Amino acid sequence: MDNGNHYPLTFHYSLLIIMAVFKNGAGVQSALTDIITNSEKELFLISPYLKIPVQTKNYLKSIDKKNFPITVIYRSGSDFKLSEEDLNFFKELMNLKLYSCDNLHSKCYLNEKEGLITSMNLHEHSQTHNWEMGIRFNIQTDKDIFNEVKKELSHLQSQAKLHTLAKKEPDTRHYDHNLSNTPQKIAYKPKEAPNKGIFTKMLDSFIGEEAHCIRCGHLMEKYDLEHPLCYKCYSTWAKVQRKNIKYPEKHCHACGDLKSNISFEKPTCIECFHKLHKK
Repeated sequence: MDNGNHYPLTFHYSLLIIMAVFKNGAGVQSALTDIITNSEKELFLISPYLKIPVQTKNYLKSIDKKNFPITVIYRSGSDFKLSEEDLNFFKELMNLKLYSCDNLHSKCYLNEKEGLITSMNLHEHSQTHNWEMGIRFNIQTDKDIFNEVKKELSHLQSQAKLHTLAKKEPDTRHYDHNLSNTPQKIAYKPKEAPNKGIFTKMLDSFIGEEAHCIRCGHLMEKYDLEHPLCYKCYSTWAKVQRKNIKYPEKHCHACGDLKSNISFEKPTCIECFHKLHKK
């Protein structure tokens, strides 16, 4: 019914867009969990002090299976030392890189979609006892903020010290070498030893033969075209990819560099194959 009052039916949808928002302590904890569990392409965890809660470790183990880079930067100095427990946990994560930075005081957590700048350390005491707060933002509504934060994190990473995490090679005695239930035709793989000069052979005898898992890129004990996956990645390949020999992988088995056209069927890049197996 027309009551004589005419109001334009215009809604300001921009008011409904969620932009950067303030979070209290509980909100900060929830936002951090979301950022970790929802990450699909990359994850940055910047915290001066670290003592990873059990639940957070479980989340990190879960996303590590997605095979994208996880970057952790913490504070180096006499006032903090990483615990042996956390260090051993980091060694279990195949895609994690650990950095330390002098005088780090920032706390920031970011994936490819959203981020959190906060007062809270990635430390179980901070997450359960301290009065924390923070600002949550995302790339869609806060693009300028997101890009500036990402730029600053890249600069921080370039100035930080990378720590070598000696990944423990899993027990290969349980590696299932039987591919008979895979009806796919496997491309020719040379059985003979790679062509190497005397100096290279001598070097191999001292430091070991260079070989890399074609999925995670970590060092393996032996160069073997028939078995170019480490135990952990082989298990995933066998269960998830059902031993699909053409499934695309990332790293050359010989040089370890990121290459295209790598698979279980063709585990080395063209350059390494010609170098090591040319007649």
